[in-house]
Amino acid sequence: MSEERDNNQLPELQSPEQIRWDILRPYLLDPREDYPEPYTMLEYNGVPFSKVGGLAAISGQKKNGKSFVLTQLMAAILGSGTDRTASFLPGLKVPDRTIEYLRNIRKNDKYLPKVLYVDTEMEKLSSAKVLRRVHWLCDWDMKYPNDRFAVLWLKNMPKGDNTKPHRKRYELIKLAIDAIQPDVVFIDGLRDLLRSINDEESGTQILDELGSLAEERNMSIWCALHQNPSRKNDEDDAKMRGWIGTELGNKVSDTLVSIKTKTPNGVTFTVKQQDARDKDLDDWKFEITNDAGNLGVPRIINSGSNLPSKSKEQVTCDDTSLIREWIEQAKGMYEWPMDRQTIKKTVFCEIGGVKNKDKQQADLMAAINLHYLEESTLKKNGYPMLQPPEDLPF
Repeated sequence: MSEERDNNQLPELQSPEQIRWDILRPYLLDPREDYPEPYTMLEYNGVPFSKVGGLAAISGQKKNGKSFVLTQLMAAILGSGTDRTASFLPGLKVPDRTIEYLRNIRKNDKYLPKVLYVDTEMEKLSSAKVLRRVHWLCDWDMKYPNDRFAVLWLKNMPKGDNTKPHRKRYELIKLAIDAIQPDVVFIDGLRDLLRSINDEESGTQILDELGSLAEERNMSIWCALHQNPSRKNDEDDAKMRGWIGTELGNKVSDTLVSIKTKTPNGVTFTVKQQDARDKDLDDWKFEITNDAGNLGVPRIINSGSNLPSKSKEQVTCDDTSLIREWIEQAKGMYEWPMDRQTIKKTVFCEIGGVKNKDKQQADLMAAINLHYLEESTLKKNGYPMLQPPEDLPF
Protein backbone atom coordinates (compact mmCIF):
# COMPACT_ATOMS: atom_id res chain seq x y z
CA MET A 1 0.00 0.00 0.00
CA SER A 2 2.85 2.32 0.86
CA GLU A 3 4.61 1.51 -2.45
CA GLU A 4 1.43 2.27 -4.38
CA ARG A 5 1.20 5.69 -2.73
CA ASP A 6 4.87 6.39 -3.60
CA ASN A 7 4.29 5.55 -7.28
CA ASN A 8 1.28 7.84 -7.45
CA GLN A 9 3.02 10.82 -5.85
CA LEU A 10 2.88 14.08 -7.78
CA PRO A 11 6.20 15.35 -9.17
CA GLU A 12 7.98 17.94 -7.12
CA LEU A 13 6.84 21.46 -8.07
CA GLN A 14 9.39 23.98 -9.37
CA SER A 15 9.97 27.06 -7.34
CA PRO A 16 9.12 30.46 -8.88
CA GLU A 17 12.85 31.17 -9.11
CA GLN A 18 13.48 27.96 -11.11
CA ILE A 19 10.62 28.83 -13.47
CA ARG A 20 12.07 32.29 -14.10
CA TRP A 21 15.50 30.84 -14.93
CA ASP A 22 14.00 28.21 -17.25
CA ILE A 23 12.26 31.00 -19.20
CA LEU A 24 15.40 33.17 -19.38
CA ARG A 25 17.98 30.43 -20.10
CA PRO A 26 17.51 30.28 -23.94
CA TYR A 27 18.16 34.03 -24.16
CA LEU A 28 21.29 34.22 -21.99
CA LEU A 29 24.71 34.35 -23.63
CA ASP A 30 27.37 31.99 -22.30
CA PRO A 31 31.00 33.27 -22.28
CA ARG A 32 32.22 29.65 -22.58
CA GLU A 33 30.55 29.19 -25.96
CA ASP A 34 32.20 30.07 -29.28
CA TYR A 35 29.60 31.92 -31.35
CA PRO A 36 30.18 31.62 -35.13
CA GLU A 37 30.77 34.56 -37.45
CA PRO A 38 27.54 35.39 -39.29
CA TYR A 39 27.29 34.53 -42.97
CA THR A 40 26.77 37.35 -45.43
CA MET A 41 25.32 37.29 -48.94
CA LEU A 42 27.82 39.78 -50.36
CA GLU A 43 31.31 41.16 -50.02
CA TYR A 44 33.04 44.12 -51.64
CA ASN A 45 36.82 44.05 -51.90
CA GLY A 46 36.82 41.30 -49.27
CA VAL A 47 34.63 43.17 -46.74
CA PRO A 48 31.40 41.23 -46.01
CA PHE A 49 27.93 42.82 -45.83
CA SER A 50 24.22 41.87 -46.13
CA LYS A 51 23.85 39.41 -43.25
CA VAL A 52 22.07 36.12 -43.91
CA GLY A 53 19.02 36.13 -41.64
CA GLY A 54 18.85 39.92 -41.42
CA LEU A 55 17.66 43.15 -43.00
CA ALA A 56 19.58 45.71 -45.06
CA ALA A 57 18.60 49.03 -46.66
CA ILE A 58 19.32 51.01 -49.81
CA SER A 59 18.41 54.70 -49.91
CA GLY A 60 18.97 57.93 -51.81
CA GLN A 61 17.21 60.90 -53.32
CA LYS A 62 14.59 60.29 -56.01
CA LYS A 63 16.05 59.28 -59.41
CA ASN A 64 19.52 58.88 -57.89
CA GLY A 65 20.25 55.34 -59.09
CA LYS A 66 18.82 53.10 -56.33
CA SER A 67 17.43 50.59 -58.84
CA PHE A 68 20.81 50.47 -60.62
CA VAL A 69 22.47 49.69 -57.27
CA LEU A 70 19.94 46.92 -56.66
CA THR A 71 20.70 45.63 -60.17
CA GLN A 72 24.39 45.41 -59.28
CA LEU A 73 23.71 43.61 -55.99
CA MET A 74 21.38 41.10 -57.65
CA ALA A 75 23.76 40.44 -60.55
CA ALA A 76 26.68 40.00 -58.15
CA ILE A 77 24.70 37.34 -56.26
CA LEU A 78 23.35 35.53 -59.32
CA GLY A 79 26.36 35.83 -61.62
CA SER A 80 29.16 35.57 -59.07
CA GLY A 81 32.18 33.94 -60.72
CA THR A 82 31.18 34.62 -64.35
CA ASP A 83 33.48 36.66 -66.60
CA ARG A 84 30.98 39.38 -67.45
CA THR A 85 29.89 39.95 -63.86
CA ALA A 86 33.51 40.09 -62.73
CA SER A 87 34.27 42.59 -65.51
CA PHE A 88 31.35 44.93 -64.79
CA LEU A 89 31.22 44.53 -61.00
CA PRO A 90 34.85 44.07 -59.88
CA GLY A 91 35.18 43.30 -56.17
CA LEU A 92 31.45 42.66 -55.68
CA LYS A 93 30.61 38.96 -55.14
CA VAL A 94 29.16 36.27 -52.89
CA PRO A 95 31.71 35.06 -50.31
CA ASP A 96 32.93 31.51 -50.96
CA ARG A 97 32.06 30.45 -47.40
CA THR A 98 28.45 31.54 -47.97
CA ILE A 99 28.17 29.39 -51.10
CA GLU A 100 29.44 26.43 -49.08
CA TYR A 101 26.99 27.21 -46.27
CA LEU A 102 24.02 27.41 -48.66
CA ARG A 103 25.00 24.16 -50.34
CA ASN A 104 25.22 22.50 -46.94
CA ILE A 105 21.80 23.65 -45.66
CA ARG A 106 20.14 22.97 -49.05
CA LYS A 107 21.85 19.55 -49.19
CA ASN A 108 22.94 20.19 -52.78
CA ASP A 109 26.63 20.46 -53.63
CA LYS A 110 25.86 22.40 -56.83
CA TYR A 111 23.37 24.86 -55.33
CA LEU A 112 23.58 28.51 -56.37
CA PRO A 113 21.70 31.42 -54.71
CA LYS A 114 18.19 32.48 -55.75
CA VAL A 115 16.88 36.06 -55.77
CA LEU A 116 13.38 37.56 -55.62
CA TYR A 117 13.06 41.19 -56.73
CA VAL A 118 9.84 43.00 -55.78
CA ASP A 119 9.00 46.34 -57.39
CA THR A 120 6.14 48.45 -56.04
CA GLU A 121 7.10 51.80 -57.59
CA MET A 122 8.07 51.72 -61.25
CA GLU A 123 6.11 51.14 -64.42
CA LYS A 124 6.10 47.59 -65.77
CA LEU A 125 8.55 48.41 -68.59
CA SER A 126 11.05 49.90 -66.12
CA SER A 127 10.81 46.79 -63.94
CA ALA A 128 11.31 44.60 -67.02
CA LYS A 129 14.48 46.57 -67.82
CA VAL A 130 15.84 45.76 -64.36
CA LEU A 131 15.14 42.08 -65.06
CA ARG A 132 16.93 42.22 -68.42
CA ARG A 133 19.89 44.17 -67.02
CA VAL A 134 20.42 41.45 -64.44
CA HIS A 135 20.14 38.76 -67.14
CA TRP A 136 22.68 40.59 -69.30
CA LEU A 137 25.16 41.12 -66.45
CA CYS A 138 24.86 37.42 -65.54
CA ASP A 139 25.41 36.45 -69.18
CA TRP A 140 21.98 34.78 -69.36
CA ASP A 141 19.65 34.61 -72.32
CA MET A 142 17.74 37.93 -72.40
CA LYS A 143 14.45 36.31 -73.46
CA TYR A 144 14.51 33.10 -71.43
CA PRO A 145 13.42 32.91 -67.75
CA ASN A 146 15.94 31.64 -65.23
CA ASP A 147 14.64 29.68 -62.26
CA ARG A 148 17.13 31.40 -59.93
CA PHE A 149 15.65 34.87 -60.47
CA ALA A 150 12.05 36.09 -60.20
CA VAL A 151 10.60 39.60 -60.50
CA LEU A 152 7.29 40.42 -58.81
CA TRP A 153 5.60 43.59 -60.09
CA LEU A 154 3.23 44.99 -57.45
CA LYS A 155 2.74 48.65 -58.40
CA ASN A 156 -0.98 48.31 -59.21
CA MET A 157 -3.20 46.25 -56.95
CA PRO A 158 -6.60 45.03 -58.26
CA LYS A 159 -9.63 47.04 -57.15
CA GLY A 160 -12.58 45.45 -55.38
CA ASP A 161 -10.43 43.36 -53.04
CA ASN A 162 -11.34 43.76 -49.36
CA THR A 163 -7.65 43.54 -48.41
CA LYS A 164 -5.89 46.91 -48.17
CA PRO A 165 -3.34 47.36 -51.01
CA HIS A 166 -0.34 47.56 -48.66
CA ARG A 167 -1.32 44.29 -46.92
CA LYS A 168 -2.16 42.63 -50.24
CA ARG A 169 1.36 43.40 -51.48
CA TYR A 170 2.88 41.88 -48.36
CA GLU A 171 0.74 38.76 -48.62
CA LEU A 172 1.83 38.30 -52.24
CA ILE A 173 5.48 38.72 -51.24
CA LYS A 174 5.10 36.00 -48.60
CA LEU A 175 3.39 33.76 -51.16
CA ALA A 176 6.27 34.31 -53.60
CA ILE A 177 8.83 33.53 -50.89
CA ASP A 178 7.03 30.24 -50.15
CA ALA A 179 6.95 29.35 -53.86
CA ILE A 180 10.45 30.46 -54.91
CA GLN A 181 12.40 29.94 -51.66
CA PRO A 182 14.90 32.71 -52.42
CA ASP A 183 18.11 33.38 -50.52
CA VAL A 184 17.80 37.14 -50.98
CA VAL A 185 14.72 39.35 -51.37
CA PHE A 186 14.94 42.92 -52.67
CA ILE A 187 11.88 45.10 -51.98
CA ASP A 188 12.09 48.20 -54.18
CA GLY A 189 9.55 50.35 -52.38
CA LEU A 190 9.13 49.51 -48.68
CA ARG A 191 6.81 52.48 -48.28
CA ASP A 192 4.12 50.70 -50.35
CA LEU A 193 3.85 47.92 -47.76
CA LEU A 194 2.58 50.46 -45.21
CA ARG A 195 -0.49 52.62 -44.69
CA SER A 196 1.81 55.61 -44.14
CA ILE A 197 5.53 56.23 -43.69
CA ASN A 198 4.70 57.70 -40.26
CA ASP A 199 2.34 54.92 -39.15
CA GLU A 200 4.16 53.42 -36.17
CA GLU A 201 1.79 50.47 -35.80
CA SER A 202 1.97 49.17 -39.39
CA GLY A 203 5.66 50.12 -39.62
CA THR A 204 6.57 48.14 -36.52
CA GLN A 205 4.46 45.21 -37.73
CA ILE A 206 6.01 45.02 -41.20
CA LEU A 207 9.62 45.37 -39.97
CA ASP A 208 9.06 42.73 -37.26
CA GLU A 209 7.48 40.38 -39.82
CA LEU A 210 10.26 40.93 -42.37
CA GLY A 211 12.93 40.42 -39.71
CA SER A 212 11.29 37.18 -38.57
CA LEU A 213 10.97 35.96 -42.18
CA ALA A 214 14.65 36.66 -42.84
CA GLU A 215 15.75 34.80 -39.71
CA GLU A 216 13.40 31.82 -40.10
CA ARG A 217 14.21 31.30 -43.80
CA ASN A 218 17.96 32.08 -43.65
CA MET A 219 17.42 34.93 -46.09
CA SER A 220 18.78 38.42 -46.51
CA ILE A 221 16.05 41.02 -47.15
CA TRP A 222 16.89 44.40 -48.69
CA CYS A 223 14.44 47.32 -48.43
CA ALA A 224 14.65 50.41 -50.64
CA LEU A 225 13.31 53.67 -49.20
CA HIS A 226 13.71 57.26 -50.41
CA GLN A 227 15.54 59.87 -48.38
CA ASN A 228 13.86 63.04 -47.22
CA PRO A 229 14.12 65.76 -49.91
CA SER A 230 17.38 67.66 -49.63
CA ARG A 231 18.92 70.65 -51.34
CA LYS A 232 22.34 69.08 -51.14
CA ASN A 233 22.88 65.75 -52.83
CA ASP A 234 24.85 64.29 -49.96
CA GLU A 235 24.29 61.12 -47.99
CA ASP A 236 24.79 62.85 -44.63
CA ASP A 237 22.39 65.66 -45.40
CA ALA A 238 19.21 63.57 -45.57
CA LYS A 239 17.86 60.59 -43.69
CA MET A 240 15.40 57.94 -44.84
CA ARG A 241 11.82 59.18 -45.00
CA GLY A 242 9.38 59.15 -42.09
CA TRP A 243 9.14 57.17 -38.90
CA ILE A 244 9.65 53.98 -40.90
CA GLY A 245 12.98 55.32 -42.17
CA THR A 246 14.25 55.92 -38.64
CA GLU A 247 13.13 52.49 -37.47
CA LEU A 248 14.49 50.74 -40.57
CA GLY A 249 17.87 52.36 -39.93
CA ASN A 250 17.81 50.92 -36.40
CA LYS A 251 16.95 47.39 -37.57
CA VAL A 252 19.32 46.85 -40.51
CA SER A 253 22.91 45.60 -40.50
CA ASP A 254 23.86 47.79 -43.48
CA THR A 255 22.56 50.94 -45.18
CA LEU A 256 23.84 51.84 -48.65
CA VAL A 257 23.17 55.23 -50.23
CA SER A 258 23.28 56.05 -53.95
CA ILE A 259 24.40 59.56 -54.95
CA LYS A 260 24.14 60.97 -58.48
CA THR A 261 26.76 63.40 -59.78
CA LYS A 262 26.47 65.42 -63.00
CA THR A 263 29.64 66.82 -64.59
CA PRO A 264 30.50 68.21 -68.04
CA ASN A 265 31.92 64.73 -68.80
CA GLY A 266 28.66 62.93 -67.99
CA VAL A 267 26.76 61.35 -65.10
CA THR A 268 28.24 59.03 -62.48
CA PHE A 269 26.84 57.46 -59.32
CA THR A 270 28.59 56.79 -56.02
CA VAL A 271 27.53 54.09 -53.57
CA LYS A 272 28.39 54.83 -49.95
CA GLN A 273 27.78 52.80 -46.83
CA GLN A 274 25.96 55.14 -44.47
CA ASP A 275 25.64 52.70 -41.57
CA ALA A 276 27.29 49.37 -40.74
CA ARG A 277 27.38 47.10 -37.71
CA ASP A 278 30.78 45.72 -38.69
CA LYS A 279 33.69 46.83 -40.89
CA ASP A 280 32.93 49.71 -43.27
CA LEU A 281 32.85 49.16 -47.03
CA ASP A 282 34.86 51.16 -49.54
CA ASP A 283 32.78 53.49 -51.69
CA TRP A 284 32.30 52.45 -55.28
CA LYS A 285 31.52 54.57 -58.31
CA PHE A 286 29.63 53.42 -61.39
CA GLU A 287 28.39 54.71 -64.72
CA ILE A 288 25.65 53.60 -67.09
CA THR A 289 27.10 52.17 -70.30
CA ASN A 290 25.70 51.27 -73.70
CA ASP A 291 27.35 47.82 -73.68
CA ALA A 292 23.86 46.28 -73.85
CA GLY A 293 22.58 48.84 -76.35
CA ASN A 294 19.69 51.05 -75.25
CA LEU A 295 19.12 48.93 -72.17
CA GLY A 296 21.83 50.76 -70.21
CA VAL A 297 23.80 48.65 -67.73
CA PRO A 298 25.87 49.77 -64.73
CA ARG A 299 29.63 49.28 -64.69
CA ILE A 300 31.81 49.95 -61.65
CA ILE A 301 34.54 52.36 -62.73
CA ASN A 302 36.56 52.27 -59.55
CA SER A 303 37.09 49.51 -57.05
CA GLY A 304 37.82 50.93 -53.63
CA SER A 305 39.92 53.75 -55.05
CA ASN A 306 39.29 57.49 -55.05
CA LEU A 307 40.50 57.73 -58.63
CA PRO A 308 38.07 56.31 -61.18
CA SER A 309 39.57 54.25 -63.94
CA LYS A 310 38.49 54.62 -67.53
CA SER A 311 35.62 52.44 -68.65
CA LYS A 312 36.57 49.69 -71.10
CA GLU A 313 35.90 50.36 -74.74
CA GLN A 314 32.94 48.48 -76.11
CA VAL A 315 34.03 45.18 -77.68
CA THR A 316 32.33 44.09 -80.91
CA CYS A 317 32.01 40.57 -82.31
CA ASP A 318 34.02 39.05 -85.13
CA ASP A 319 32.72 38.72 -88.68
CA THR A 320 29.52 36.67 -88.38
CA SER A 321 30.50 34.45 -91.31
CA LEU A 322 33.61 33.44 -89.34
CA ILE A 323 31.52 32.71 -86.25
CA ARG A 324 29.22 30.51 -88.35
CA GLU A 325 32.23 28.69 -89.83
CA TRP A 326 33.74 28.02 -86.40
CA ILE A 327 30.47 26.60 -85.06
CA GLU A 328 29.98 24.45 -88.19
CA GLN A 329 33.46 23.03 -87.64
CA ALA A 330 32.82 22.48 -83.92
CA LYS A 331 29.66 20.47 -84.63
CA GLY A 332 31.73 17.47 -85.65
CA MET A 333 34.56 17.96 -83.17
CA TYR A 334 32.86 18.19 -79.77
CA GLU A 335 30.06 16.57 -77.84
CA TRP A 336 27.00 18.80 -77.61
CA PRO A 337 25.24 20.47 -75.80
CA MET A 338 27.86 22.53 -73.95
CA ASP A 339 27.76 25.25 -71.33
CA ARG A 340 28.76 28.77 -72.33
CA GLN A 341 32.19 28.74 -70.72
CA THR A 342 33.11 25.54 -72.58
CA ILE A 343 31.85 27.00 -75.89
CA LYS A 344 34.02 30.09 -75.43
CA LYS A 345 37.02 27.90 -74.64
CA THR A 346 36.54 25.43 -77.51
CA VAL A 347 34.72 27.16 -80.39
CA PHE A 348 36.05 30.68 -80.05
CA CYS A 349 39.45 30.17 -78.37
CA GLU A 350 40.65 26.81 -79.73
CA ILE A 351 39.06 26.94 -83.21
CA GLY A 352 38.72 30.69 -83.75
CA GLY A 353 41.92 31.69 -81.95
CA VAL A 354 40.09 34.41 -79.97
CA LYS A 355 42.06 34.94 -76.73
CA ASN A 356 40.36 38.11 -75.45
CA LYS A 357 37.58 37.11 -73.03
CA ASP A 358 35.40 40.13 -73.80
CA LYS A 359 35.72 39.29 -77.50
CA GLN A 360 34.75 35.66 -76.82
CA GLN A 361 31.69 36.91 -74.97
CA ALA A 362 30.71 39.23 -77.83
CA ASP A 363 31.08 36.36 -80.32
CA LEU A 364 28.97 34.06 -78.14
CA MET A 365 26.15 36.60 -77.86
CA ALA A 366 26.25 37.19 -81.62
CA ALA A 367 25.98 33.42 -82.22
CA ILE A 368 22.93 33.23 -79.96
CA ASN A 369 21.25 36.25 -81.53
CA LEU A 370 21.85 34.86 -85.04
CA HIS A 371 20.45 31.46 -83.95
CA TYR A 372 23.76 29.70 -84.65
CA LEU A 373 23.36 28.37 -81.10
CA GLU A 374 20.12 27.47 -79.36
CA GLU A 375 19.19 26.32 -75.87
CA SER A 376 18.86 22.62 -75.17
CA THR A 377 16.63 21.02 -72.55
CA LEU A 378 19.68 20.14 -70.46
CA LYS A 379 20.99 22.50 -67.79
CA LYS A 380 24.27 22.92 -65.97
CA ASN A 381 24.37 24.79 -62.65
CA GLY A 382 20.86 26.05 -63.35
CA TYR A 383 21.66 27.44 -66.82
CA PRO A 384 20.36 25.95 -70.11
CA MET A 385 23.18 24.42 -72.16
CA LEU A 386 23.59 25.41 -75.81
CA GLN A 387 23.88 23.48 -79.07
CA PRO A 388 23.92 24.33 -82.80
CA PRO A 389 20.75 23.57 -84.76
CA GLU A 390 20.88 20.73 -87.30
CA ASP A 391 21.11 23.26 -90.13
CA LEU A 392 22.81 26.55 -89.36
CA PRO A 393 20.98 29.61 -90.76
CA PHE A 394 22.78 31.95 -93.16
